[in-house]
Amino acid sequence: MFKYYIIMKIDKKTIICGIPIIKIRDFMRRYRTPGSFSLQTITEYFDLTKPSGAYLINELLNSEYAEQTKPNEYKVTVKGNALAQVKFVSRMNKAKADKIFNGFMKRVAEINEDKNYIYRVSRLILFGSYLNPAADDYGDIDIAYELEHKINDCKRFSEASQRIIANAIADGKVFSSIIEEVCYPSAIVLRHLKNRSPYISLHRVEDIEILSAPHKQIYP
Repeated sequence: MFKYYIIMKIDKKTIICGIPIIKIRDFMRRYRTPGSFSLQTITEYFDLTKPSGAYLINELLNSEYAEQTKPNEYKVTVKGNALAQVKFVSRMNKAKADKIFNGFMKRVAEINEDKNYIYRVSRLILFGSYLNPAADDYGDIDIAYELEHKINDCKRFSEASQRIIANAIADGKVFSSIIEEVCYPSAIVLRHLKNRSPYISLHRVEDIEILSAPHKQIYP
């Protein structure tokens, strides 16, 4: 099930070709979804000349944040995607990490017991630095989740989902796409789980692939 996972610790003061690593991270976030970028993309995004843009691309290739797929076509790599997910927040000690984790698990119970949510948390896998008992500070807490329907009947589940969406629209919610609208009932579950904490990093079980990385199922 798990094939790869990269844990990254990066100094936010790092500079690549004169560009702060935070801006490089933001570029990775922007272009990991479209699937590819070009020299023109780089020069326009960072306002660079073509020679400077080419030099930056070369550095991204050497750092394995990007790889070339065709002439003048590049894509974000696994390592680049890991960089895109880096959050430059102050590290936390064990006591703070434990408090955040315990609060997270409390919210799992709340969601599973609250009938207003039509999804329940069915599985949680902990991985990353928080698993290390010898660590004394942490960047974040990495948790892979799995959700399942609380309502088994498809018609009743669909009706409940539509009610949640309709209530959100009535309250002034504007959806940017049909996908966002359809996913809203599960999105509010994740939003409550995360509780706006920059220290909780959520991943879908089916999306993360870990290579030789410790992991532990913590729920059920």
